[in-house]
Amino acid sequence: MNLKRRILQVFESHRGEALSGQQLADEMQVSRNSVWKAVKALQGEGYKILATTNKGYVLEKNNDIISEESLRADLGERFKDIDVIALKSTSSTNAEAMTRLMNGKITHGTLIVADEQSQGRGRMGKSFFSPKSGIYMSVCLCKSIENLSDVMVITPAAAVAVRRSIAKFTDLDAKIKWVNDIYIGKKKVCGILTQADIDFESGKAGSFIVGIGVNFINQDFPDDIKDKACSLFEYQPDHVTRSQMIAEIYSQLMALTEDLKDRSFMQEYKQYSLVVGKDITYTLSGQEKIGKVIDIDNDGGLVVIEEDGSQRKLTCGEISIRSKDNDWI
Repeated sequence: MNLKRRILQVFESHRGEALSGQQLADEMQVSRNSVWKAVKALQGEGYKILATTNKGYVLEKNNDIISEESLRADLGERFKDIDVIALKSTSSTNAEAMTRLMNGKITHGTLIVADEQSQGRGRMGKSFFSPKSGIYMSVCLCKSIENLSDVMVITPAAAVAVRRSIAKFTDLDAKIKWVNDIYIGKKKVCGILTQADIDFESGKAGSFIVGIGVNFINQDFPDDIKDKACSLFEYQPDHVTRSQMIAEIYSQLMALTEDLKDRSFMQEYKQYSLVVGKDITYTLSGQEKIGKVIDIDNDGGLVVIEEDGSQRKLTCGEISIRSKDNDWI
């Protein structure tokens, strides 16, 4: 690791604290001039590092550049051994994760984060608007799972992890739209895409890539989604950075998926559901149907009463929800 990255690592571990040039020089066993050059280089990359007389250098608390160093500082000692990959840009973090998985270069808990995605994807092949200043992360779960019902609750677990993290850092009333979206009011703020690596000989799923995209601060959304999407914050917040939010989501997700037979989080998923008790439309065998959601079971299935009074369980697909104003989300 070069001097600049070593100094950044120290700054991220002491964010908001004053560190003297001499203190850094002694720790790095280099000259103060070398420290000064490294700090200037970091400032040139956009890092908010204040240099004050008689106090030293301070990395501002609201500095919001994502790096391996910032992520490791926020993930803490518990996750010090996981692989963390921070990219400036990628086609999508899930695609990056899948490529690494196929090449045998990924392990359980690997976290991949990008500052932007050029080809962000959601479910059903839909694109996901992914400019700079958002959260784009993928987590690899290397778990051999035989029970399909356990597989089905990975995405709900991720949704609960995101909702908890939003609740920790904001006062927003985040709701979950079955099965993989987080909404604030009538607008989508987060999408989740879970992909599995299937061993066709055994029929087991051995690895899962959980991709999560969150609109962090306000964006110039394209015309086709500007009335359907929103962000967590209007401007860069002072109390939380993207790295801190990513670390919280990651920590929650790893805890919730440690034992997928423990479905206690499904009560929370249902509690914050946007769909329970609502009329919905959905497509079945090429036909559009209307029904009312009466429950979400512990396997993540949507229990629906159809117009003829019959009951059906949906395990996948796209739905639209009728709001109290009689429009559709």
